[in-house]
Amino acid sequence: MDDDKILHLLWMRAENAIDALQHKYGKRLLQTAANILGSPQDAEEAVNDTYLALWNAIPPAKPDPLCAFVYRVGRNTALNHLRHRDAEKRHSRYDASLDELADILPGDTLEEAMDARELGLAIDRFLDTLPRESRALFLRRYWFGDDLHQLAKEQRISPATLSVRLHRIRRKLKDYLIREEFWYEA
Repeated sequence: MDDDKILHLLWMRAENAIDALQHKYGKRLLQTAANILGSPQDAEEAVNDTYLALWNAIPPAKPDPLCAFVYRVGRNTALNHLRHRDAEKRHSRYDASLDELADILPGDTLEEAMDARELGLAIDRFLDTLPRESRALFLRRYWFGDDLHQLAKEQRISPATLSVRLHRIRRKLKDYLIREEFWYEA
């Protein structure tokens, strides 16, 4: 079912709207939540909370595109579950993917560096400069938290080769953020 039909079902409060969301987006939502939370049970709970959040948000929201909205709500829901579960402990491989970005993001926290929305827009502009394949790899690793070894297997390259490619993308991002004056070298 296409996104316009799913949105229409949500606006009409049709019972099968959640089924349509689950059919189209459920697998990726569950995978992303599992990557973040590291637990299948917690991931299922986060995905169910995501469907509830989407049901409550639409209407009045009219997201365009729907897929970006669904994945953002899902990711944020999983991150909220992670924060609530235990902010002090490391729980998943998602932490490893975030650690890879830590050296290129400005400041100790995003709040110290600048408004997170402006930084997000700068990263979006950077991603627009990348070839489609590099952009997809970046998003799968750092937005969805996909496992490095699984990504390498899907790309039919070694994990070391993929790690180098991701390192080069991160370096380009750092250079871009420096040019855009979001990051300063000491």
